[in-house]
Formats: sequence, C-alpha cells, structure tokens
Amino acid sequence: MKYIEVYQAIKADIVAGTYPAWSQLDGEHALSSQFGVSRPTLRKAIEKLKQESFVHSRQGSGIFVNPPEFYQDNNLTSISERINKDTDLKNIVLEFSQTQANELLAQKFRLEEGAPLYHFKRMRIINGEPSILEETWMPVALFPTFTEAHCEQSVLHFVEHSAGHNISHDAKTISGKALNEKEAFLLRAEPGHISLCIQHHVYLLHSVLAQYTVETLVSNELTTVSIR
Repeated sequence: MKYIEVYQAIKADIVAGTYPAWSQLDGEHALSSQFGVSRPTLRKAIEKLKQESFVHSRQGSGIFVNPPEFYQDNNLTSISERINKDTDLKNIVLEFSQTQANELLAQKFRLEEGAPLYHFKRMRIINGEPSILEETWMPVALFPTFTEAHCEQSVLHFVEHSAGHNISHDAKTISGKALNEKEAFLLRAEPGHISLCIQHHVYLLHSVLAQYTVETLVSNELTTVSIR
C-alpha cells in the first residue's frame, strides 16, 4: 500500500538522522508533493509513525521528530508492565514528601533548580510476593492534587484520568544491579542478588516529562517482541 511506502521512507530518514531529533517534518503539502500521494494517504503514514513513537504533533505547530529513546526498544516489557486486571497487586508506600529539583532533575524535567517535585518510594507486592521497589519524582505544578493516597493505586491512572493528561511515551533505560542489604530485605532476596534496574521517563503529549521513576525488580528477566 502506498501509505506504507511513505511511512517506511520517512522512518528511514528519521533513523538515519536526515530528520534530527526534535526537528520539524516538512508540511503536508510539501510531503504530499515529494511522495506523489494525496493528503489522506500521507496522514495515514504519519499516523503510523505516531503509533510507533517516531513523531509527535503539536497543535498549530506541525509534526516533530522524537529522539531515539522514544522508539528504540519500545517493545521491551518487564514484569511491572505485564500487570493486568487478574493480578493481585498491592502498593505499600515507604516514603512520600515534596522536595526541590536538583540540577540533574531540573534538567530532566526542564524546570528551574529548586522547583517543587513530589518524591515517593513504594513497594509493589504481586500475587503475595514483594517484587518491585520504585522511587519516583513528579512535578508538583503538573499535578497539584496528587497525594500519598494516590501512590497506593495506579499512578499512571491518576495522571490520565484524575489529572486529565494524555501519556505519550515511556522511554526506558535498562541495566543490571546488585541489591544492597535494605533492598534485599524488602524484596526477600539475598544481598548482592543481580536484579533489573529500569529508569522510566514517562512523557505526556508535546514531550512534557511527567514522571521519572527508578524501578528495581527482584526479577532479572525481560521479554521482547519484534514485529516485522
């Protein structure tokens, strides 16, 4: 189909760096002329690029290219991402407070140093087994009604339904780590056990970072699905 050819051509240009991260794609008229297709066909190609996290739209501004972290390894799934409605899940809040953004966090959230952030730690118990430790930061300005009680439920559900935002991407950095004594005690594992450490950068539409989470899993397995 023609829109697949257009999608593949634009995708190849993005991966090759012809369209750098955060750059703007040419307008609909120019792209339609370039590929010799109608605007509806072009829009189908752009929609597929959006679904696969290669681009995002800004109302009234156009279509912009996402950085590689948005579309690379976006099919990797850990145990925390395979939680479903049949899972017995409990969240235990270990710490909850407001803090000020240091230099690193200010850069991540594109805020001024000292801007207020929620900071909380929680343990997730899955089917009766301590499975995940999470440490999370979120901007107070984006979520003024957020409370400790929300940490006992799905935070992403709060973001999308209670706060009314739309989540666009979860960019993950995955590494291995040895559990320290406190982590091992909480996760019922041996100190030094090699576990997965996943850094999540959860973005809203328009590339606004809503949540930065460091997740430590007792599991050290990942599942990946490649679609051709």
